[in-house]
Amino acid sequence: MQYEVIINRESGTGLFKEEEPQNRLRKVFSDRGHEVKILVVPPAELEAAVNKSANGSADALLVGGGDGTVRTAAALLRGTDIALGVLPLGTFNLEARSLHIALDPFEAAAQLMDADVVDIDLLSLNNEICLCNTVIGFYPTLAKSQESYHGRKWWVKAFRMIRDLATVAIHTPILDLQITANGETLRRRTRLAAFSPGKYEESVGLIPDRDDLASGKLTAYISSHLTRPQMLVAAIQYLSGKLFDTEGMTDIQSAAITIDVARRKHIPAMIDGEIVRMLMPCKLTILPKALKVLRPRISAS
Repeated sequence: MQYEVIINRESGTGLFKEEEPQNRLRKVFSDRGHEVKILVVPPAELEAAVNKSANGSADALLVGGGDGTVRTAAALLRGTDIALGVLPLGTFNLEARSLHIALDPFEAAAQLMDADVVDIDLLSLNNEICLCNTVIGFYPTLAKSQESYHGRKWWVKAFRMIRDLATVAIHTPILDLQITANGETLRRRTRLAAFSPGKYEESVGLIPDRDDLASGKLTAYISSHLTRPQMLVAAIQYLSGKLFDTEGMTDIQSAAITIDVARRKHIPAMIDGEIVRMLMPCKLTILPKALKVLRPRISAS
């Protein structure tokens, strides 16, 4: 089988800038009898490299980087017959976790050579594509103001987020959010709302599970925790895996949702770890089985 690997040069603390790790990765493929072409590119050249590979002869394209890098590749490979493989090199690596891919890139490469090709849903937000989740409210504002969050280990980033929750987050303007779904419209005053293709299952820890990647529905999670004490309690509930079913949280499942924020033409949003300006109103639509990905067989059960 012929593989191509495109790696964001700046991801993973620049691990693959050097030839030694590139050769080590190449050996993972050759030891298993596969051909591989490895290309390490700066972020500005990532899109062009993926486009070129999409028109090539590879059976699968493995992309190394964080969730933002993977999202870029997914948007370009959407609707094609080329399967996307994820080599996790980011901070949270949410999509790799959802696919049950090892977080070590060399182990992940070995797994992906013994993987099934499966179709997963994508989330469309106006003209943007989302693989994992989109967040509005205090967190995009917090991440934008704290550049030191980027490139850090996930547990460091999470610790800092919780530490700053009682200070930075409480000063973020409350959003007067209007949500229209399933023929009904409701309003919520919120400091934090998230949207994902599929549904997250709560678990103890920092990152919940998302196993059903082809449900044909998106899920909206809207928090009504507004005061400092409420938000600190919500953080504890989240870490203990008990937040989604508590009072103060609303979740909605639908094939399409429209959101609007009173008196705002656009708001900051974080899509798969990248901050964008989201135009209001915004229509969120599930794209059923729009992307082919490699999912390790050992984890597919």
